[in-house]
Amino acid sequence: MEKTKETTVQINEFKEFVELLPVRDYNMTRRRIINECKITDQIFRNWKNGLSAVPELAKPIINEIAGYEVFNLEGE
Repeated sequence: MEKTKETTVQINEFKEFVELLPVRDYNMTRRRIINECKITDQIFRNWKNGLSAVPELAKPIINEIAGYEVFNLEGE
């Protein structure tokens, strides 16, 4: 499967957001993303490591949890 440039950029945005979290906030933020996006820990790790793309429905939830725009949601 060939990754598009847009998909790679979005994956990198999520990975960058997660890696820039302070150590004290990582577990709380990770758990909140898992609970609010209704995903498993394995899916979270896949998103973080670029093995699967973050779905469109999860992006606004992640932006809200982050408190800033991790994903550019143009057209909304």
